[in-house]
Amino acid sequence: MLADTTFQQKKDTILLTKTSVLTADTSPVSKINIDSSIHSFWKVDSVIHYSTVKKEAPILYTDIYKGHLLHPSHSQPQDRNTISPIWFFPIVLIALSVFATLRIFYNKYFHQMLIAFYNNNLTNQIVRDENILVQRASVYLSLVFNLIAALFLYFISIYFGWELGGIGTGFSRFLFFAIGVSFVYTLKFLVLKISGWLFNLDREMATYTFNTFLINNILGIVLLPFICLMAYNQLFSTSWLISFSLVLAAIAFAYRLFRGILIGFNTSTFSPLYLFLYLCALEIAPLMILIRITVF
Repeated sequence: MLADTTFQQKKDTILLTKTSVLTADTSPVSKINIDSSIHSFWKVDSVIHYSTVKKEAPILYTDIYKGHLLHPSHSQPQDRNTISPIWFFPIVLIALSVFATLRIFYNKYFHQMLIAFYNNNLTNQIVRDENILVQRASVYLSLVFNLIAALFLYFISIYFGWELGGIGTGFSRFLFFAIGVSFVYTLKFLVLKISGWLFNLDREMATYTFNTFLINNILGIVLLPFICLMAYNQLFSTSWLISFSLVLAAIAFAYRLFRGILIGFNTSTFSPLYLFLYLCALEIAPLMILIRITVF
């Protein structure tokens, strides 16, 4: 009897202390004797804090997860409306790897290309000096531009629901655009090279070709973040991203025409009629045909 009374007094004394326990289960409250001098409670459902103010006082629980700022928007899981294709990330990784390689091994020439984008004199100097390293860096970036342009056309075709003669909506569609963009620009540069040889305008055509490379490369760098947003973004509207990207592409196209006209005015045998015919035949007409096929 004396032993029971002593134990009860010791138990009451210990319960006066404030204790914190980690709980993690839905089992009911049960007593656990951790050792001979500690008496605690175990409830494995949440992290709680309790204290006993006096003997026989009720245990006060406070759930520390209540009152946080994270509030659910939906009671059920929500599916994504658009799923980016699995092959998209490796292509973006290739583009970023080329950019990183140019910054590491061709940093000086990459910087010259950025300056040449708005400095026509530096462009003429690069073409006149036949700086092979700068032109090689431009070729690398042009390959990346072909990939980015193909991705851009891919997302536009998916958004507007283009019917491409049985070509699916997967990697085959992207491959079709990549081959198409490469073929169009290869044919264009071949025509420019032949025209420069026929009309004895090799230097002027080389300058115009380099300008086309240069502006396309800068456009590819600018469009890459927007393409990533089209694939993974859930905050911005896809229509807004496409519209803004099309505006950037139109500005780059107009700037390329402007640089081409400047090259023509700086030529001693400049003919406004021939320049107009060239712009209509190789610049404006293909663009109008593409818009007619894809939009209307």
